[in-house]
Amino acid sequence: MPAQLTIRPSLRRAKFSLALCIVFLSFIVWLWLSVMPDTKWWILVVGVLPFLGPLMSWLDSTRTQLAVEDGIIRYKHGLVSQTTRSIELRKLQDIRVERSLSQRLWGTGTLVLETAGESSRLAMADIDRPQQVADWLLNESRKRDLGHANG
Repeated sequence: MPAQLTIRPSLRRAKFSLALCIVFLSFIVWLWLSVMPDTKWWILVVGVLPFLGPLMSWLDSTRTQLAVEDGIIRYKHGLVSQTTRSIELRKLQDIRVERSLSQRLWGTGTLVLETAGESSRLAMADIDRPQQVADWLLNESRKRDLGHANG
């Protein structure tokens, strides 16, 4: 059955920094071709290095996922080696949204889920619309709790 909700880290910063990298690379190419044509070709490496930032952000978004299906929250993390944590939705005790100044500027936040137990805290950073996600999870958790109490 497909997931009811799938959340990944936001790519807003990655897209913005990718645009800045393209502008910077264009400037380096222009500088190399027009102003300093005698400079060695490897100066282009300077223009390509900043692309590592958006690449790392994209990889982070690809390797982290929070999915909700059939009353179970599955948090998957990893690219080659993957770790999956599963939590019953009705066992959530606290759902919190934390937002730093930069996260508020970008419209993202950190979703923190807590249950009873030793490894009870699960945090997923830099997600889009974190308060809407927290509200949805809280409503679903209440529905599961009511259904479990009646059943």
